[in-house]
Amino acid sequence: MKYSKELVVVVVVFLSALCSSISAQNIENGKEYPIPKGNVNQLFFLQRDENINTVVYELNKKNGSLDTQNPIHVFWIMYTKQEQQQDLSEMENKFAYGIKIKQAINEEYQFTLVAYSKITLYLKKDAGKRYRVYVTPLKKKMILHKTFIKVKQGGFSLEPKVEYIDFTGKDILTGKEITERIIP
Repeated sequence: MKYSKELVVVVVVFLSALCSSISAQNIENGKEYPIPKGNVNQLFFLQRDENINTVVYELNKKNGSLDTQNPIHVFWIMYTKQEQQQDLSEMENKFAYGIKIKQAINEEYQFTLVAYSKITLYLKKDAGKRYRVYVTPLKKKMILHKTFIKVKQGGFSLEPKVEYIDFTGKDILTGKEITERIIP
């Protein structure tokens, strides 16, 4: 069979795009989730088993400097709506995906996720003077890259029951990627 050059080019471009989108996925519970890319201010992201939409936690900068009153901006990437970005609703910010920040001491901020305040996270500069989020979910201290929340299935509740929360990041002692699971 003979194919036109145009058809071959279209197929090659399509397969290249498909391969690059597949490599930009991570798999949780057998489901593919996109990995947010291209945001130099991104600290970490949160995904859940409900759908592939992703909550991003990024440095909040104004005029090139960190906004010390509100150092972290939290927003959605709505992958189910052509990757539109939108801020959290007031309810999401207050009860689900928002954060509570304590006053900074020496450019270090302590904060918690409003949905799970038992773990303290720290926004501080690393040796290269770049802000990172540090957390010790169980035993190992890590630079946090992502969290994943699995909600228990069945029943109806205004407040969903969390089955587990995975914290994934770079172990600060070994440099290896690790995941620690919290079962509330």
